[in-house]
Amino acid sequence: MKGARRQPPRRPSAGPAPAARNAPAARTAPAAPARDPLGRRLGGFATAAVVLFPPFVLAVAAKEAFRLPKLLASGWLALLAVFFLSWLLRGAGRVRPADLWRATALRGILPLLLVGTVSLWTTDHPLHARSAIADLWIGAAALVAWSLALGTRRLEGLLRLLLLPAAALGLIGILQFSGLAVLPFESLAAGSRLAITSLAGNPGDLGAYLVLPVLIAQWVLARRPTGGRRLAAGLALAVSLAALALTQTLAALAAVVAGSLVFWLLRLPRRRTVPALAVAAGLAVLLVAAVPPLRQRAVEKVGQALRGDLNAALTGRLDGWNTAVWMLREHPLAGVGQGAYRPEFIPAKVALLDRGVPFFPGQNQVVFANAHNEILEVGADLGIPGLLALGWALWTLGTALARRGKDGQGGQDGDRAFAWGGAVALLVLALAQFPFRIALVAFPALLFLAWVCRRPDEAAAEEEEEGETGGIPGRILVWPVALAVLLALAGQTDRWRDRLTASRTLRQVEVLTMAAASSGQAPRGLLPANLEALRQAAALDPLEVGIPIARGSIFYLLGSPQSALDAYRQAEALEPRPEIDLNIGRALLQSGQTEEARAAFRRAVRLAPHLAPVVPSGML
Repeated sequence: MKGARRQPPRRPSAGPAPAARNAPAARTAPAAPARDPLGRRLGGFATAAVVLFPPFVLAVAAKEAFRLPKLLASGWLALLAVFFLSWLLRGAGRVRPADLWRATALRGILPLLLVGTVSLWTTDHPLHARSAIADLWIGAAALVAWSLALGTRRLEGLLRLLLLPAAALGLIGILQFSGLAVLPFESLAAGSRLAITSLAGNPGDLGAYLVLPVLIAQWVLARRPTGGRRLAAGLALAVSLAALALTQTLAALAAVVAGSLVFWLLRLPRRRTVPALAVAAGLAVLLVAAVPPLRQRAVEKVGQALRGDLNAALTGRLDGWNTAVWMLREHPLAGVGQGAYRPEFIPAKVALLDRGVPFFPGQNQVVFANAHNEILEVGADLGIPGLLALGWALWTLGTALARRGKDGQGGQDGDRAFAWGGAVALLVLALAQFPFRIALVAFPALLFLAWVCRRPDEAAAEEEEEGETGGIPGRILVWPVALAVLLALAGQTDRWRDRLTASRTLRQVEVLTMAAASSGQAPRGLLPANLEALRQAAALDPLEVGIPIARGSIFYLLGSPQSALDAYRQAEALEPRPEIDLNIGRALLQSGQTEEARAAFRRAVRLAPHLAPVVPSGML
């Protein structure tokens, strides 16, 4: 089935034009009606805020200062945009199921959305699933609303707007790498890979975020703009590419190279293909050679691959892939649940260790929160039905891409080349990272996909087939849709407030508890007050595993091993981790259960060998 079908041509006997027939208008998309420009304008402003605002959002005092605030802010602004755009339904005439099914974005995402939602009733981790499903619905709503209600040129303008925050974050990262303390809490050594975190939080997130802006800048320059626009695009490209190179994120660099090659191969005449490939290869080699840390990392990875140590060359990614495949095999019909890969990682790792599967020894790769492969993680989360739904979504996207270049959509300004190049870059990134699980990357990617799915001639598709009736009038449908989005917006507001409050409380308690543990004493009443603060934080964010861990540590300091064990067991049930086993061992040892403590210590060290030095003597 094709991505977005045109309305069938009117028969010669149909008479005058639809407007003259005064028949009810059946629209493929409740989009861009001329009589409600305010909703479209406000929706465009809110969408621009999704592009400009979240990259700069952080919560310095919170436990999770980067990803969580960006996720909550992006979701809130996206829902705000959907709310404004939903009012365009008032001018949509009659909306029929067939009309909605013709919408490429909705048709592509709907099966995945349904399978993900059903997993709430099949998973053993309802808290994780509930949070992940909420994010899935927000992203799907934004994708559909943007593709249907925002015009092609407006979407292009929003994509170009992405160059501004990308250049800003890239510049901050370059200054960090040079040793300038741009952020008040940045204390990493200059020149190291981890120093270039910018406002993304870590180099991997920053590298993934810069992929799409690098391609957008090339797209803008390929249109041969004049004056300030050319200068701005050139500067954004240079800064973003330099920052991307300094992150040394090879997956992001591979995505940029692949996307750029596809873009220029489609953009240039065939006679220039070979020279273009030669120039691209030369530029890639020059980029690697010009950045010593990147050159060193690339040489190291190539050496590891040549020695046959593929997992080291992939920085432990095989661990994430192997555990995802194990989950799929163990739960083929329903998966572990949307968003439940993280709490299922340790059980999967234990099972694979029992089979003799080796794991990467790196300290930072002990626990994977994501599979580092979007396709495998969908299989782990949602089983075979999820993979089929994802396959349908990719097929639908492929039909939208194939439509580029037909009916004048390719144009002479490289739109078709950019559509294919961006899609290839996102696919490469999704095979080695998790771009759609990070709000900083996901929402710009959704905006790009909305542009791909949007047909420039979609306004012409508002005509109806002669004689078609039925459907729900848009002026009636708008009220339940707007109300549902408004309720979701209110829920996201509460979620934003509650989760950030809990994260700030957790960080404050951890700092105070560590100070008390290091000094050997604490002001009277401090630890009980922290327990009360953690109780309130747990009510606000029951998904945060750090809260029961912190509560157990306070009970341990108070000399209440049984209460500490109860808290640690709660944390282990929520999300198993080797450090929880370590803490369980300490609490058991404090209560005199030596053999049980030894078993817990051994479990911790088996999962995380770097914990061995902190295990009490004689316990291994």
